[in-house]
Amino acid sequence: MLQANILAPLIGGWQALSATNRLQNWDYKSALKHLQVKFGIFPYYRVSVENSYTIPYDYIITLDEGELGLPDKYFYGPDADMEVVNGYKLLLRDFAINMGMVARDANIFADDIFHYEQRIVNHIEAAKGSGGERQLNKLIRLAELKSIAPSLHIMESLQVIFPSTRISEDTEVLVRDVEVFHELSTLVSTSDKKPINNFIVWSLARQMLPHLSKEYRTLAEHFDHAIYGRTASYPRWLFCSKVVRDWVPFAVDALQQKPPKQQFEAGTGAGTGAGTSALNKTLGNEKFLQLMFYSLRNQLQDSLEQASWLEPTARQFLHKKLAEMRLQFGIPNEVLDQPQYISNYYNDLLLSNLNFVEHLESIWTFRRSRMEDKLKTLSMLDVIVSEMYTRDHPQPIAYSNKLNMLLISRVLVNNNYYDYRYPVAVNFARIGTDILETLIDNLSVFLLQFNAQGADISDAVPEIEYAQPDVACLSAGQPPQLGHELRQMSLEALKSFHVTLSAARTAARALSSFVSAIDAGNAIQGAGIDQVVTYEALGLTRRLRVPGLRSYNENELFTLAYMQQHCSTTIADKDYARIKPHVERQLAERYLFNATWQHIQFLPRSTDCAASEVTCSNLL
Repeated sequence: MLQANILAPLIGGWQALSATNRLQNWDYKSALKHLQVKFGIFPYYRVSVENSYTIPYDYIITLDEGELGLPDKYFYGPDADMEVVNGYKLLLRDFAINMGMVARDANIFADDIFHYEQRIVNHIEAAKGSGGERQLNKLIRLAELKSIAPSLHIMESLQVIFPSTRISEDTEVLVRDVEVFHELSTLVSTSDKKPINNFIVWSLARQMLPHLSKEYRTLAEHFDHAIYGRTASYPRWLFCSKVVRDWVPFAVDALQQKPPKQQFEAGTGAGTGAGTSALNKTLGNEKFLQLMFYSLRNQLQDSLEQASWLEPTARQFLHKKLAEMRLQFGIPNEVLDQPQYISNYYNDLLLSNLNFVEHLESIWTFRRSRMEDKLKTLSMLDVIVSEMYTRDHPQPIAYSNKLNMLLISRVLVNNNYYDYRYPVAVNFARIGTDILETLIDNLSVFLLQFNAQGADISDAVPEIEYAQPDVACLSAGQPPQLGHELRQMSLEALKSFHVTLSAARTAARALSSFVSAIDAGNAIQGAGIDQVVTYEALGLTRRLRVPGLRSYNENELFTLAYMQQHCSTTIADKDYARIKPHVERQLAERYLFNATWQHIQFLPRSTDCAASEVTCSNLL
């Protein structure tokens, strides 16, 4: 079924199959366009629609690096984890055998794919390591991009991906790294048809494996075991529930959000002085989260005031962005009150084929349509829904650059991870640090916006960049292996580590300010509420606890709740810690636990433990 229904549409087919081994008439441009338009698979470069960096931050077609088979470029380098590399080659070989190849040819196919992807990585890294001024996040007309990357045929692909948008040589697109696209074009122009053909076919097959028959799904599961060390397969129901969640997240959240709506309306009197018995969990959680958000935002502004790497006008710009930021809980009620809104939203999604894998084309057609809608003029409600559900991986806490709005899912608000009746310190250590990680992670985007508008805001010529973590300081006092691993980590993973530490430090300070404001009966700046009534209604003035927690003060509780998040268990019997930074872009929990304890002095001091006097630069 895979061979007939998926490989056949690729013009000229797959050279590895005896019936289609002639490539004289095979056109990689048509095959590449087919993958991008029909399945949303981007082997060499990726197409998306993101926010521009100039006011009003409208959506723009954005081009970035394409997809590879392994989760990080690290696995193609000299220091790669060979167990994962060998697992990947085994996946490639077994796939080829299932497709009808003999073992010898299958091994050659596996080596060819890996080495071609390795070649792609080498070209990308060469572009990033080239001397001279880099052209990053640059607006370029397609006519100019055609001269930079002629072999990628980008304009032709965009015209088919966005059929309702007028794409011409004068259309501007946002290119993440211009030199990378030049190198990728050079790679394609200097490659034989055979490796390009194999790579394009494998890019398609790789995305299909989890949705095919059992013999193909088993291959993907074995590779999953090689990475994560799992020894058992996921139950089928879990996979199916994840597919539903990934394919129609808006519909799932809408179904989950509708029942509490009646409770919310019933409890609206709580904010006017009614007792806590009249305050249901949904309303109480949102009221407390509103207070917490403004407290965290205010502390983040104070922390940025102390950041020595920021010049005054950039600091003023960030302060203004945070001051004007709004808060949105879940899907707006105005959307849920429209009976036809959700059905109209999914009107173009047709899932009628009995062959499950064929649904992938329908899903991408629907997503592509939603992506193109972002290039049009949208209402405020449509923008909120789009910001929440057109991302590759919708998050329970997300930031919208278009609206300068923090979006918090009501599913998160209503689950047991967070509850306004929990001790204040526990909520700050959990959802409070989550909110700060989202905000701090977006500071680099704010600075790109500042640089794009620099001519109107500041006379300073040099652009401001987000501070890079001090690896030598962060690894001080840690096992020697940590320093080696930090230097191997991608910039994205290293930034994640930096964001995590900064968020925890800022949350700890915000907790102290929040508790002081409650005890003094002072308002939280920006919250715009009657603090006396609200503090009483939320039980903040009494701060009752279960007996087992009454002996701890707020600082001790914060430390216990926060460090508990990093007390994870290993997966099966495999040491996953060494490759987690390259798979999930996050430092392994055991290292993060130690680094957090050492570099956030508030944590050990809260429990009267010895604290390091070393303070790493650039941490907020």
